Amino acid sequence: MIRYKNRYTNTLRNILSPLALLLAIFLSVPTFAQGQGIISGIVVDGETGEELIAVNIIVTGTQIGAASDLNGEFRLTNVPAGTHSLEVSYIGYTKQTVKGIEVKSGEVSKLEIAMMPDVLELEEVIVEARALRNTEASLLKERQKSNSVSDAISSEAISRSGSSDAAAAVSRVTGASVVGGKYVYVRGLGDRYSSTHLNGAELPSADPDKKAFNLDLFPASLLDNIVTLKTFTPDKPGNFTGGIVDVGTKAFPEQFNFNVSVSGSYNTLTTGNESYITYGGGGNDWLGMDDGSRDIPAILADPNVEVPSPIEARRDDELAQQLDDMSNAFTPVMSPSSGSAPLNNSFSLSVGDQEDVLGNPFGYQASLSYSRNFKFYDDGIIGRWQLRGNASEQDLLSSDMDLNDIKSTEEASWGGLVTLSYRLAQNHQLSFNTIYSQSGEASSRYQYGSWTDQLSEDFVYETRTLLYTERNLQSYQLTGKHVFPALNETEIEWKGAFATNEQLEPDLRFFSDDYVEEDGNRLYNIQNNLYNYPTRFFRNLNEDNTNLDLKVSVPFQQWSGQKAQLKFGGSFIQKDREFNERRFEYQQNDPRAQFTGDFDYFFNELVGIYDSSRNTFGYHISDESRTSSNYTGDETITAGFFMVELPILSNLRFVGGARLETTDIEVLSADTSQQAGILDESDLLPSVNFIYQFNQNTNLRMAYGRTLARPNFRELAPYRTFEFLGDYLFAGNANLKRTLIDNFDVRLEWFLNPGEILAVSGFYKEFENPIERTIDIETNNISYKNVDQGKVYGIELEARKNLYQVWEELKFFQVAANFSLVRSVVDIPANELELIQRFDESAETTRPLFGQSPYILNFELSYINPDMGTTAGLFLNTFGDRLSEVTLGATPDVFESGRTTVDIIVSQEIFGGLKGKFSAKNLLDAEFKRIVEFKDTEYVYNGYGLGQTFSLGFSYSI
Repeated sequence: MIRYKNRYTNTLRNILSPLALLLAIFLSVPTFAQGQGIISGIVVDGETGEELIAVNIIVTGTQIGAASDLNGEFRLTNVPAGTHSLEVSYIGYTKQTVKGIEVKSGEVSKLEIAMMPDVLELEEVIVEARALRNTEASLLKERQKSNSVSDAISSEAISRSGSSDAAAAVSRVTGASVVGGKYVYVRGLGDRYSSTHLNGAELPSADPDKKAFNLDLFPASLLDNIVTLKTFTPDKPGNFTGGIVDVGTKAFPEQFNFNVSVSGSYNTLTTGNESYITYGGGGNDWLGMDDGSRDIPAILADPNVEVPSPIEARRDDELAQQLDDMSNAFTPVMSPSSGSAPLNNSFSLSVGDQEDVLGNPFGYQASLSYSRNFKFYDDGIIGRWQLRGNASEQDLLSSDMDLNDIKSTEEASWGGLVTLSYRLAQNHQLSFNTIYSQSGEASSRYQYGSWTDQLSEDFVYETRTLLYTERNLQSYQLTGKHVFPALNETEIEWKGAFATNEQLEPDLRFFSDDYVEEDGNRLYNIQNNLYNYPTRFFRNLNEDNTNLDLKVSVPFQQWSGQKAQLKFGGSFIQKDREFNERRFEYQQNDPRAQFTGDFDYFFNELVGIYDSSRNTFGYHISDESRTSSNYTGDETITAGFFMVELPILSNLRFVGGARLETTDIEVLSADTSQQAGILDESDLLPSVNFIYQFNQNTNLRMAYGRTLARPNFRELAPYRTFEFLGDYLFAGNANLKRTLIDNFDVRLEWFLNPGEILAVSGFYKEFENPIERTIDIETNNISYKNVDQGKVYGIELEARKNLYQVWEELKFFQVAANFSLVRSVVDIPANELELIQRFDESAETTRPLFGQSPYILNFELSYINPDMGTTAGLFLNTFGDRLSEVTLGATPDVFESGRTTVDIIVSQEIFGGLKGKFSAKNLLDAEFKRIVEFKDTEYVYNGYGLGQTFSLGFSYSI
């Protein structure tokens, strides 16, 4: 049952709760003692890069000291301003003195200290302090020591690139592309082959048709880093092939911080355009949530309510009045109206600190962000094309439809994050993280033109769509980390996470008609034999995700005394989804009631009782909901793993093991006559990784791992839906199997200097039973099927380099580039291939994977001058054509055309903590376009302009 209830109370609570927390935090603002600062940092093993716990750090000549925590981090407070040295000691390691640490009043000096095992029996090592100033450099350091092939982007780089959300940020990662502004494709592989995590816990999808999480839900201001893991190790879930995209939110800081920022942007196609279209929504649209005005009218809210038929109503005055009330109960708006779009705007603030509570450190970070964005185009084109006859005998495709397309979207989104961390004791730490994200998007669309496949050339077909999509994510995570020195430094890490994701589509409205010009007048028709009567949909998706995870790490020494580690553990994931849909149509009863193009006349005169003398209706509401459109889905994944990290030689490390995952998925339609979608499998997923270290800065990685891809709930659900008139219906397939993938990777990486890298990677993936979107030739529906096999292979190149070594005058410049060249091949299903070859005997038997770009290139040229407080960057992104739609027969498939975007971002410190930022995006004015290509001729399937966007913002930080 769909329930669209008034949520004013929840709305108020959701707004006030984070604000109340922020207010409480503001009131606890601490201050530095005059002339004092902080020294903080991390202590790692100089050979393995692993964090060292309980290392003693003392400021020379003082009583100020601390010990490193479970993450190897330490913090020394109330250090007098000036230059100091640190004495660092740890059993089994050579004692160190770190000299030349400059401490400034009210500031934090950050260090990385690498300790060497005490095998050389040195008395003491004296080193100069090395500050951690570059978060990109620290991420590269982690990547150098990681067990798997990975890439990452830091909050520093996210800010420099001007990315507004996580989706835009991850498009800068090597081999990653973003489809539809929301869904990440890694190495050209679609959403089913990627997995999105928040601080290590998998997130549910709010899209009823996809597995992927909508990354645009995360504002950039909430992000600390985004790490993409590309190879499988047994301690990670096995349901990815392209990559795991792990979004890391901001952790608690070293000192009190406060940041507030505001910005506005202008788009050349949208802002101030007099052709802009919109429609009246709810009073809370600016908050990204409907206020109830789009709910199903109360008289029809009960899904079991009986809607009288016009025949019954004609004979019964009471039923006639009831049907009239029901027919007129909806908001009488089915068409966009003229409006205006203001500047896009955004606002964010954050606050955090670290304090001593009961003698132990307690850290917190809270942030709140809000944005409202408008998009519009009036130059859109929609075409539908068909090959009629044998391909060898045709020179051109026939046009089935040629429409002009006008569309606007208004999106409001806001989110809040709270992170709390407390060290219970030296070796025990708890962390709590909660995130709330709310967004609402109102779309208005008008399309008109010829539909030659169904209407004569004299007729103009037109259709209007009004859509509101509301999405909500709530995530709660509690993690613990514990080290037991008495058990040979055994470490236990556990995580409990709960997330709920909701997507509402209240009152999705379609109104289609056609008209012909006669004697200067327009004669309108609504022909339900060609297209639907005016229709209103109400859809509601709720998904809950429970994630429990346990990892135990037991250190030991291998035969030559080098450190090794045994890991084992398990996880439990439970997903529950409920999807409901109601559908209502305005059906014609009295043929005299003719639509005239005037919507006021339609609702005031034609809807409801048309002839009271006979109780006849012009148009009446009809409940066309289908029981089969409602379904529930349950997914339970249990897993156990065992792995070892073992140095074989001093410069050769082995990481390997296996993971056993048990899958239990059941999708049940509310229509009990429909086949249930059931998947019940157990899979052993082995993993082998070798890391060979040529020298301290050069690694060669070789990896093999078996992973899997499961069908999502929607793909197993049997009901049919449509997205656009004249396109194929989409139907699920209850017989889908999971896909098994064998992955082979090799990477050579050279870490030149802090923040610099050169890397080249190669990969090969072989698919068994890949799930592909296909045409069902028996029903002409889009569906998903398992095909026999597929493969993907490619290379990746990456470089980041400071230019001071090229010419000293270029010391503030750096370049970064990554390039991916990918090829994919998947079998075309036999029955579909048979149909294709009827029209084209020479047709290929394979095609690329969906969404796979043959190449992706990112380039960045940055200028970073800390002395002047100036940062500037030129960013280029380009990708190749990628498969978007499969067509029927030998008509060529639809590809999204590759495009190149160029952005410029400049930021400048003005004074104090005030900073200004300017950005100019899509300077080449690239367009979105999907095409069909036949005999060297390009046919537009759909396309529209994106416009250029210019923004200006200011931020203030303490």
